Amino acid sequence: MPRTRQKLATLDAVEEIARRVPGYKGYQELSQRRDDDRRFRSSIAEHLAGEAHRLERIESHQFRDDFSDLLEEVDAGARKLEFLADAIAMPSPAQKTTFSDEAADGAGAIDRQILDELDRLHRVVHELEKAYVHDERFEMNLAELRGLTESIADLIEQRNEALTR
Repeated sequence: MPRTRQKLATLDAVEEIARRVPGYKGYQELSQRRDDDRRFRSSIAEHLAGEAHRLERIESHQFRDDFSDLLEEVDAGARKLEFLADAIAMPSPAQKTTFSDEAADGAGAIDRQILDELDRLHRVVHELEKAYVHDERFEMNLAELRGLTESIADLIEQRNEALTR
């Protein structure tokens, strides 16, 4: 990709993230990178915790309606999201120092992927909220939820590795 197009793509990604993460500036200024990182992690943790809470509400409806066979899976999804929220909220030891331009570029790209996965997660949880009485559709949505939580966990790990470069 030519350098100009790469820069434009980076700016588009930064603008997209900035629309969704208040105060985010895209790791452009060396002195602001730790603050951008903290803002991003905090925002993502908040979103993950919110989706976990929505799953817990679905779980309470299932319990009341006695869909106990699916109860464990919804609970597991909520616990995983809570774990991921805690994991991304805490900076890794490598994130204690200001990170390099290469690390900032890598993290910025992964940040965008994480936000895309959060959008998908939000839609899947919405589908679960609508469909929890329809076992087959509910189970398909649970399978997608499992895949999304794994994908988000992988992206968080990749992000932490990118920030150590």
